[in-house]
Amino acid sequence: MLKLSLMKRHAVLLAILIGAFSLVLTNSAFNLLLPYFVQYYQISTTAGGWIIALYMLAMTLTMPLASLIVDRLGRKQTYMLGISIYGLFSVAGALFYHSIEVMLLVRFMHGVAAGLMIPLSLVLLFDVYGPEVRGRITGAWGLLLMLAPAAGPTLGGFIIQYGRLEMLFWINVPLAIFSLIGCGRVIQTYIPARRKKWHPTSVMLLICAVGALSLGVQLYASPVVAVWVPWMLIALGVLLLIRFVQTENGRKEPLIRYQLLRRNAVFPLTVLISTIQDCVMFGVIFALPLLFQDVFHLSPALSGALFIPLSICTSLFMWIGGSLMDRGRSMHFIAWGTLLVSISILSFAVLPLGASIWIIGMLMACRGIGVGLSGMSISAIGLQALPDEDMHEGSVLSTTIERLASSFAVMGLTLYYDMRWQWLAGAGKSMEMAKWGALKEICIGLGCAILLTLPLVLLITRKKVGIIVRDGKQAPV
Repeated sequence: MLKLSLMKRHAVLLAILIGAFSLVLTNSAFNLLLPYFVQYYQISTTAGGWIIALYMLAMTLTMPLASLIVDRLGRKQTYMLGISIYGLFSVAGALFYHSIEVMLLVRFMHGVAAGLMIPLSLVLLFDVYGPEVRGRITGAWGLLLMLAPAAGPTLGGFIIQYGRLEMLFWINVPLAIFSLIGCGRVIQTYIPARRKKWHPTSVMLLICAVGALSLGVQLYASPVVAVWVPWMLIALGVLLLIRFVQTENGRKEPLIRYQLLRRNAVFPLTVLISTIQDCVMFGVIFALPLLFQDVFHLSPALSGALFIPLSICTSLFMWIGGSLMDRGRSMHFIAWGTLLVSISILSFAVLPLGASIWIIGMLMACRGIGVGLSGMSISAIGLQALPDEDMHEGSVLSTTIERLASSFAVMGLTLYYDMRWQWLAGAGKSMEMAKWGALKEICIGLGCAILLTLPLVLLITRKKVGIIVRDGKQAPV
């Protein structure tokens, strides 16, 4: 009986991870294909960029509404709805990929599916697995979701070079069907809470606020849009968001339970740490390719290859970090991981221009080790600090905050980089040295930002046990 129960739990793990893995895999494959889309559809680079941007826009719009949908349908049905949308629109993309309008629609709906699936995937696994193994489950979840971005560009390039574009959609269909059947058969069905009421005013305020903020960030880098337009959209988004919070303050069951940030001492700290980690991660993704190609003059292929040790080490040490977390003896490995991430990023600011490719690869691997030990472990501690019935609310809230904050962080870094290197060039430095100087400062800023989270990490991990919630009270694992 015990063996049967264990097999069923592992079947849940497989069904959920296959759905999430294929979604992330496909999206990362698309990120490499912007030049191909520009040539295939005979469109501008700006128009082609929307094939990439619509996915992120739709995901950011959907995430805040996920808690309302879960309240109506339940966690299982909401996740299966996401898989169904993903599978159906993959079929549509495979059949009608020659139309740019269909391609844009498919990418938008894939983003909707991601907004439903990504926040719920880890929560559904926590429903099945107890606190004693949740660290390893978080590690397995993070391992696959880190391998997908590493494998996706390779898959996309292979398919475009040796196959046809529709194959990138057809490959999703059997994976979506397998995940859908698996989730339907092995995940336990819970009666939806139905605590939330549908308030059209709140829903429209939230959609318009998040939409305006996201669209403003996406249009910021567009050369065909007037400079004032993105800033106007961002300002409008902030005003609508303030109005949304004012409206929701008077409701018994708000659309997004941001009160979770006030009710629990551990959860808001983990959200703050994870948000800074996300901002730094996307900032590094912005800065390092520029450093490798514009300063160190590495080819795009070699620059991409340098991210392989990062992905491998991140995946491996997520599993190791999860195993250490389950032992419950000490959480100090999270602090060591945080410190390693900071040191590896700061090291890029002191590299000489003729640095060996092996040194760069070693720094990427060190950063991967640090991210693997610290990133997912912090998220797992935050979710476990909430009651089971609030986990999906907490996941949606933290993911939405992290996504919006990282978008603004990248926008700010882009603005700083363009202004700073041009100022340095105007001061008499060569273009290469001006860019090198600006990127050095960005690396120092990102490394210090991670370092600032270290006291918060130590505050959470000062006890040698994990923290979960039993009967509404915090208790040691």
